[in-house]
Amino acid sequence: KEMVDYICQYLSNVRERRVTPDVKPGYMRAQLPDSAPMDPDSWDNIFGDIEKIIMPGASSPACTELEMNVMDWMAKMLGLPDKFLHHHPDSVGGGVLQSTVSESTLVALLAARKNKILEMKISEPDTDESSLNSRLIAYASDQAHSSVEKAGLIALVKMRFLPVDENFSLRGETLKKAIAEDRKKGLVPVFVCATLGTTGVCAFDNLSELGPICDAEGLWLHIDAAYAGTAFVCPEFRLFLDGIEYADSFTFNPSKWMMVHFDCTGFWVKDKYKLHQTFSVNPVYLRHPNSGAAVDFMHWQIPLSRRFRSLKLWFVIRSFGVKKLQAHVRHGTETAKFFESLVRSDPLFEIPAKRHLGLVVFRLKGPNWLTEKLLKELSSSGRLFLIPATIHDKFIIRFTVTSQFTTREDILQDWNIIQHTAAQIVSQNYGLHCINSGAGARIPNMIVKPSSDAISNASQLYLDEGKHKIPSRKTEVQPKKLAESPSMCVISQQVKGQGDPLDDCFPEDVQDVTKNKLTSFLFSYLSVQGKKKTARSLSCNSVPMTGSLEQCNPKAAATDKKESRANARILSRLPEEVMMFKKSAFKKLIKFYSVPSFPECSIQCGLQLPCCPLQAIV
Repeated sequence: KEMVDYICQYLSNVRERRVTPDVKPGYMRAQLPDSAPMDPDSWDNIFGDIEKIIMPGASSPACTELEMNVMDWMAKMLGLPDKFLHHHPDSVGGGVLQSTVSESTLVALLAARKNKILEMKISEPDTDESSLNSRLIAYASDQAHSSVEKAGLIALVKMRFLPVDENFSLRGETLKKAIAEDRKKGLVPVFVCATLGTTGVCAFDNLSELGPICDAEGLWLHIDAAYAGTAFVCPEFRLFLDGIEYADSFTFNPSKWMMVHFDCTGFWVKDKYKLHQTFSVNPVYLRHPNSGAAVDFMHWQIPLSRRFRSLKLWFVIRSFGVKKLQAHVRHGTETAKFFESLVRSDPLFEIPAKRHLGLVVFRLKGPNWLTEKLLKELSSSGRLFLIPATIHDKFIIRFTVTSQFTTREDILQDWNIIQHTAAQIVSQNYGLHCINSGAGARIPNMIVKPSSDAISNASQLYLDEGKHKIPSRKTEVQPKKLAESPSMCVISQQVKGQGDPLDDCFPEDVQDVTKNKLTSFLFSYLSVQGKKKTARSLSCNSVPMTGSLEQCNPKAAATDKKESRANARILSRLPEEVMMFKKSAFKKLIKFYSVPSFPECSIQCGLQLPCCPLQAIV
């Protein structure tokens, strides 16, 4: 209310104020501390400084000078090198507030491109700049945000996305190899975007390896820390900044985790003159008495005009202080740990990537469509807003904690919604138990017939000495001896009341008796299952659950009398004349029933095949 009253009073007596400020550039520096306050300040003090410090220079130079001071505050809060400070004797860099990290990445790439072209012009003075630009190439990890790709499209610079290691981190050897390959092709490496806290799983590229390579090869190293950057206010999280001294630019979003309203993006460069040579324009209508004597942020960005973004950042930093901002980050991290523990306690779910900071990724075990359906149901409920991602062809859901008001009770409520929705999906589609095969693969052991209390019980699956159990359910249990064979496949059967899912895969003129014969073309692949290396087969989890369980293994039953009885139960009855399937029908099965790529060797259902039989026929 006090601020609203102040605005009304300002508008009422605006005619009594000066049209232009009567202060000189640099007037604010002496009135603000060098570093951000550690403890919260009172609103009365903050409000009093609006009239005392801000209004005499409104809107300029106050807008610029407050931004310079606040950006120095934040650089020190995050532990960034002195070269990113405005007010440091050894620095020619500084920070500026952009609208988004996407814009910051584009600005960095444009500056790197301009600087590299100027270098190339020294040895090739007669070559057209557009021709030089066509030879440039930039790099990022395949986990980088889509804004990096967009920056390449806008700047007309080729962007190469490099593979990451098992921790989703871009490593130095990968970059070094790519640079060598591209130089042999006549390309000129110019820019690397390293990500600290990737969008998918909050992974961190290895700056300590990438930095020296960029320095030696003359590449601009830009760091995108959009989400994770706020965490660096806590010293214990700065291990990810190892190698930051090699960076040419750094950006992050206070609007993501520092409780500052959008839009507000911090962007620092170690050499502001490389921005000036890229964006400087000097028409007469943009000149002013202090041109060249004071910092002018229109030369640091794409637009000419700018907003007073530093004011809201100034309010937040002073209102909370560094200590409470650190406590906020730690609270979000601990709350995410709590959610992670809940997910790990439910065997229906898995966490496919290590949790970092306040981001947890999870999914339902099984085929991707289960997790996709879970996300769709959660989103349509209107009670949770979750974002998906994919890693290693797995569909995952991201859960992040950034609000200062989130409590453990909120997390429990969210988890109850997720767990109940997942239980509904599992009970509506199928319930499976798995046992270990000799090869270590997980294969179904029993089919669960959902009862009236299936939904409440679906999320109560638990492990007991390697065996899955479901309380209060009727089950058809297969003999445990089947687990001794690594060549088992339990084919899911049809839900009662539905037609045969393969009926529409036969030509209309095929008689029913033909459809029901045994020993098909597919079985010829099974006959060599013991002689070939293991390959992934049609996922059992990808086929809709159906009524009774049928198994068979014809060739093995004919050649091994001791295993004939067990193998006779293993494989389902399949049509003999599989070659009479329509080609389009096989393509439909492959598309909708998640037939994996080949010849990968991990098993989903336990069958050992030289290749996918469906793919072979098509």
